[in-house]
Amino acid sequence: MSMKILFVCTGNTCRSPMAEGLLRRALEGKDIEVVSAGTGAFPGASASAEAVEVMREEGIDISAHTSRLLDGFLLEDADRIFVMTEGHLDFITSWFKSMRDKMWLLREFDPVKNDGSYPNIPDPIGASVDEYRKVKEILKRTIAELEKEL
Repeated sequence: MSMKILFVCTGNTCRSPMAEGLLRRALEGKDIEVVSAGTGAFPGASASAEAVEVMREEGIDISAHTSRLLDGFLLEDADRIFVMTEGHLDFITSWFKSMRDKMWLLREFDPVKNDGSYPNIPDPIGASVDEYRKVKEILKRTIAELEKEL
């Protein structure tokens, strides 16, 4: 049986699809499924143009990504859940307390900000491509550390 990892953000159009793409590439060939969803996603929305662009710079194509709304089935099906903010963690645990044991703030794995002072992955939605690149760099180093744990 394969492991299933779920990334959660708000709209499922930038941070979580970027994290999903990075971890999928890092785990290529391993029996681990990587998916993403959003707490306030509009199902079927595309990844943001900026997210697609900065991931293309990494050689990762997320242009076919379509957003999905987080639900109890996705949460229950996941072995590990990584959220972008404390707000996402609070939102999920308020509805699904039993999920807390398999959820982490993704930023906990960031070797640069692992002291807990910056717990959230910033949301670049509506910002410039340069802001997306900054978020991508946070995700890259965080995913590199996370991969070591898997």
